[in-house]
Amino acid sequence: MSTPRWICKTCGWIYDESKGDPDSGLAPGTRFEDIPEDWSCPLCGVTKADFITLEEYAAQRGASSGPKNRPPRAKGQVGGEDAVVIVGSGIAGWTVAERLRARDPERAITLICADDGCVYPKPALSMAIGQGRSADDLVEKSGTDKAAELGVTLQANTRVMGIKPADKRLMTAKGNVKYGQLVLALGASQRRRVFAGEAADDILRVNDLASYRKMRERLESGAQHVTLIGAGLIGVEFAEDLHAGGHRVTLLDLGEQLLGRLAPPPVATRLLDALKPQGIDFRPGVSLAALDREGGAYRATLTDGATLATNLVISAMGLVPNIELAKKAGLMVNRGIHADPADMRSSDPHIFAVGDCAEVDGRSYFYIEPIKRQAEAVAAAICGECAPFERKPTSIRVKTPSLALNLCPPDLSVADMGHWVLERENAAACRMAFMVHGRSSGFALSGTEAASAAELYDTVCRNAMAV
Repeated sequence: MSTPRWICKTCGWIYDESKGDPDSGLAPGTRFEDIPEDWSCPLCGVTKADFITLEEYAAQRGASSGPKNRPPRAKGQVGGEDAVVIVGSGIAGWTVAERLRARDPERAITLICADDGCVYPKPALSMAIGQGRSADDLVEKSGTDKAAELGVTLQANTRVMGIKPADKRLMTAKGNVKYGQLVLALGASQRRRVFAGEAADDILRVNDLASYRKMRERLESGAQHVTLIGAGLIGVEFAEDLHAGGHRVTLLDLGEQLLGRLAPPPVATRLLDALKPQGIDFRPGVSLAALDREGGAYRATLTDGATLATNLVISAMGLVPNIELAKKAGLMVNRGIHADPADMRSSDPHIFAVGDCAEVDGRSYFYIEPIKRQAEAVAAAICGECAPFERKPTSIRVKTPSLALNLCPPDLSVADMGHWVLERENAAACRMAFMVHGRSSGFALSGTEAASAAELYDTVCRNAMAV
């Protein structure tokens, strides 16, 4: 008899009862029913309630089978003077639609997106190569099926060209769309730098399903050499995933350590020690200067003057919120679109911002757990209720199989007020706390210490509320 397995509906992470989740303190053999209710998905942070059995998951996928390329529009009116119009089909956009529909079965909702609107677990992009999963394998539901499930009008493959807040109107490549309330779930894009060389435009930026598909196509010919620009969270995850897929990896970063400000040096050093035996070549203080074609591959010239032959270059230099649409519309923007934590409302009372594109009190939240809470705040406000977005510290489980890592970096507001303290260290683990005025305001856990993350996170949250 097979061991029961449960899958996270948000990111696709699988809980296998025979293996448990040792990094979170769940021993092998722990039944799903016996997991504490405050446990969260180690990959995306959603709750136990967001898991279903693999059998249920397979049945749902079977029910939504059919061609991947669906018609660009579901039946129904697009927009309207009383409609909620959502721009963006990522986790933020679809979660707002779900939360709205749960609160109001009759509300007219339109979702407009530049892609086909399909539903897929974005966190899986940086672990799918090693798992041998294609872009189609990652698709959980077509946009058309998701829209039908929620009773939402989908206007897919449609570029939004502008917003006229005074008229409550969108300008799109397929015509004007009226709205009663507008939700901007515009996401974020990979940070761009200008590189020299004739092949600079060939650099990939993997941040969605379409770009992941391109990466898979470029790697189809077998084992290759991949150069990654940026050794932050996405860079180290992709480095280990590409290695698991049989590729050689060079990892470049202008900083002196892996993970930048997310991790203190002792923890970053442990990760480097775990990556080195895999042949992952980390070059600190170095980035790409120019990329040129050479034969059927590339010649990468680095900022230290060195050159290397490579088959593919991927940028992983961090995310920048997509704000141009809001900026042109006259909304208040900074790094992201200004949003009030009480309801995620922008500087225009009829327009909301949610997800990667939003900024709350100077902070952007690029992780699924806070984005879902933002979506709840938006849905509640539109329905005349109140569910404020609570600004909590960020807890990150790094997807590096060679070393368990749980990080809670200090908020930028206190980063210059404290220091890292080494609390425990041995050959198998390291535990560090970021202390501000005698209170823990962050942590970095590696190895067996990673199982303490949930308990320590509660402490950090209580301390943050006390400030």
